Amino acid sequence: MLAEVVNSLLSGIEGYGLAFFLFATVVISLSGVLMPGPVLAVSIAKGHRDRLAGMKISLGHALLEVPLILLIYAGVASAIEGTPLRLLSLAGGVLLIYMGVEMLRSRREVVLRGRDLPYGATFAGFATSFANPYFLLWWLTVGALLVAKASSFGILGLALFIIVHEACDFLWYTLVSLASFSSRRVLSAGTQELLFVLLGGMLLLFGAWFLGSAFK
Repeated sequence: MLAEVVNSLLSGIEGYGLAFFLFATVVISLSGVLMPGPVLAVSIAKGHRDRLAGMKISLGHALLEVPLILLIYAGVASAIEGTPLRLLSLAGGVLLIYMGVEMLRSRREVVLRGRDLPYGATFAGFATSFANPYFLLWWLTVGALLVAKASSFGILGLALFIIVHEACDFLWYTLVSLASFSSRRVLSAGTQELLFVLLGGMLLLFGAWFLGSAFK
C-alpha cells in the first residue's frame, strides 16, 4: 500500500525537477524515521550517557543502508527479493532479544553507576537496522522506487538522494540522543531506570514479534 502511494507521488512530481524530488525524499524519509522502532529505542538508551550517540547510531545505520542503496541502484538487490523474510525475522528476533536483555540487565549500572551499555552506539545502529526484516522490505519496495527516481537524475541525483536521506536519520537520532542526555537533569534515578525497562521491553517485544513472524 505504501509503495503504491509513493509510486503515485513520484509519478505526480514527474517533470518538477531534482529539487522537488529531494523535497519529496525528505517527507517520505521522515515518515519512516519518525516511526517508533528498535533504532529509536537504542538512540534513547545510548543517549542517556552519550549526547553524541545519535550521530554514532546514524553512522552504524548508514554503514548498512548506503551499500544497500548502491546495490539497488546496480540492480543486484532484485536478486534477493525472494529471500525468505522468515530467515531475516529469525536472525533479527534473536539479536533484538539479546540487546533487550542486556539493556534490562545493565539498567541499574547505567543509571546509578554511570556505566554504559555493553555494546557501542555504532554497533547498535547497525545491529538494530540489520535485525529488522522490514528495513530490507521497505528498501526493496518504497526505497527502490526512490532510488529509481533518483537515478533518473544521474549520478548527481543518486548522490544527493543518499545525502538527504541519511541527513534525515542523522538529524532525528541526534535530537533524540540529545534530549535523552538532557533528561538526566530532570528525571529521578527511579524514573530513569523505569525508562530503561520500557526501552528494553520494547526491544524484547520487537524481537518476539520478529521471531513470531519467522514461525508463521
